[in-house]
Amino acid sequence: MDKVIRPDRWQNKNNWPESQFAKRVYRFLKNKKVKTLLDLGCGSGRDSQYFSRRGFVVTALDLVADKEQQEKLKRNRIPFIKSDIKNLKIKTNYFDVIYAHLSLHYFDDKTTVKILNDLNKILKSGGYLFIKCKSIDDPLFGKGEKIEDNFYKKEQSRHFFSKDYMREKLKDFKIIKISKTNTFKNPGKASFIEAFAQK
Repeated sequence: MDKVIRPDRWQNKNNWPESQFAKRVYRFLKNKKVKTLLDLGCGSGRDSQYFSRRGFVVTALDLVADKEQQEKLKRNRIPFIKSDIKNLKIKTNYFDVIYAHLSLHYFDDKTTVKILNDLNKILKSGGYLFIKCKSIDDPLFGKGEKIEDNFYKKEQSRHFFSKDYMREKLKDFKIIKISKTNTFKNPGKASFIEAFAQK
């Protein structure tokens, strides 16, 4: 379960600690022969830095990055790619690991399929893919304008995943595990689907 993020303690997202998802991924990978890792939708870069400190050759990718975030990545010698996840321009068979923490649940089904096809191409044979997305069990599910099945727009668009949906979208990968997780923080519970898969 993810740790509680308290607003009075963590005022700035750039000071948040690494996610519990990153820790779970590292525990799985630490004895595997993998080196290069793409943090897809790196956000503040906190997980990029966590993996870098543990010896991975990390590339951080996001569509936006504030100055403080870019400086932190630069200090840690983590290259940053400014790119839309929907239009990745990365050569094939390049990364040992692709890590997508809360970055793939903003797209409709057609776009999600395209992105996963692109990730399959980018990932080396035998490489690992880790995904965490909002779940249909999340309290935000069903709120706002319905765009398509399990996809709603309220302030921002969100695609809520079920275990079956995740399994279907990862049909071109070997699924290691798919699990439900929850976190409890202000203002309440949030629910997720996590997937570990291999090409």
